Amino acid sequence: MKAKLFEVSSCNNDVYKQIITTIEEFESKDYFSNLIGKTQPEQKAIVTKFQNDLYEKLSSEVIEIKWQLEHQPKVDAKDAIDIFGASENFVVVIELDKHRADQVAKKFISRSALLSKKTIFFISLCYPGTSNMPINETKKYFEYCKILSEKIDNDYAGFIII
Repeated sequence: MKAKLFEVSSCNNDVYKQIITTIEEFESKDYFSNLIGKTQPEQKAIVTKFQNDLYEKLSSEVIEIKWQLEHQPKVDAKDAIDIFGASENFVVVIELDKHRADQVAKKFISRSALLSKKTIFFISLCYPGTSNMPINETKKYFEYCKILSEKIDNDYAGFIII
């Protein structure tokens, strides 16, 4: 079980490509193969473990970026970016959510607005939700996020762990 890339901007940045490759190659089966059916606290613990392990992997493999967990771009807001990276020229936003189109859109809009003065490499990394959550709608919103990112000179990638 790995993250499958469904949408990606045609970015020529080598660091961005390295981030995409690291996520694609990160094995996720041990985290998400039996997530559905667990209680919310059990799911939260699994997702947090995945988040921490992916952060560690990115920190060790993409050293050009200063990585951090739960970054708050606005001090008085309760929202935090799941995995955040910063370099001199751009920031990386990685949001982990169930594959729900409304979550993808909400996070994309809020993070893009909060970080609008910076070049953003935005990554939606979705994991299994319920059997009733339509993956096709999420994929459609990945495309919308990519289109909007390119219009504002940012880059976007949308993954679903399947």
